[in-house]
This record gives sequence, C-alpha cells and structure tokens, in this order.
Amino acid sequence: MMKTILYNLHKAFKSKRARAMLLCLVSMFSLSAQTPRKDSGANGLLAITPIGVDYFVPEDFWNQQLKVYSNGKTAVVSMAQFKGKPLILDFWSTSCASCITKFPKLHVLQLKFQRDFNVLLVNSEDNDQIHRMRNDFLRDNILPTVYSDRYLNALFPHRGVPYYVWITPIGRISAITSAEFVDEQKVKAFIDYSLKYEMPN
Repeated sequence: MMKTILYNLHKAFKSKRARAMLLCLVSMFSLSAQTPRKDSGANGLLAITPIGVDYFVPEDFWNQQLKVYSNGKTAVVSMAQFKGKPLILDFWSTSCASCITKFPKLHVLQLKFQRDFNVLLVNSEDNDQIHRMRNDFLRDNILPTVYSDRYLNALFPHRGVPYYVWITPIGRISAITSAEFVDEQKVKAFIDYSLKYEMPN
C-alpha cells in the first residue's frame, strides 16, 4: 500500500506543472507564517497573556496609561499612582445594575481605608459612553473609573460582571472574587496582610 502511494506521488511530481504547484503552495505557507498577527507584538501592539491568582502583574502593568473618569473630569492616568497600596479592580458595565448598586459600598470602604487602600473601577465601553457614565452612574461617586479599557480586560479576561481582582502592593494577584466577598472584614484582612507581608521594598 505504502509503495503504491509513494509510486503515485513520484509519478505526479515528475511533471513540471505539479512541481510548480508544490512550489507555489510552499511559498504561500511560508509567507503566511511570516506575516505577523495583529496581537503578536508587530506594529507596536504587544500580546497580553492573561494572569490569575498568585501570578504577578507584568512589568509594564504600572506603566500603563489609561483613560480615567474621576470627580467630573477625564484624564489619562498612569497605573503607577496605584502602586504600593493594596488595590481592588472592579470590572463593571453600564448594563449591569448589580455593579452600579455596589458603588456606594465600595465608596464607603475607600473612604474608611483611604490611607492604605485603593479601588479602581474598570469599564471597557467606548468614549461615547463616558457622557452616559458621568450623568447616569457616576454623578455621586468618588471612585475613579477606567473607560475604553482594553489592557486590563485582556490581562484579566472574564465573562460576567461585577468581577473583582485583588492586587497586593507588590503586584501579586491575591484573589479574584464576585461581589459577595467584598466587605469591610475581608478588605481589612487584605490590607493587614498586604501591609505586613507584601509591602514593596
């Protein structure tokens, strides 16, 4: 059987036309292998590898420049300003009523522990939604929210919101939880552990 297949292949590729087709196919695959994907790192776009609990944020995490809405104003903010304190990222969307009802609770926790703790809301909706966010959801909210985000959502992919990522001062992912785990007792324990064992050098 094998000899028959090899003989037929040999016969097929004796013709110039068959050899030309083979050369064309090899060239096509070679070119397609060399063409960079949009997320491959070519053209200045870096591939982002998702991370989970007990991973450390990548080196470029604290250098990210993100669009943030806070206290009625929009600005481009460096993640570096959140470095050195325990941080909770709260992923939310304007279509998630339960996300929005949690804002006052997070607001209270931020005020209570503001010297030792940060909360950063994260929303991936586009620029045209910021007006709606400002008027409908964030009017009485002091917590800053990232908007038009792509980086953080790629780093911490998720299907549902609210979605909370707990990051220690040295950038370790301590926990990823749903809303019911975010309360004063757990936030205080997170802060105490972080300040005792995971302060940056």
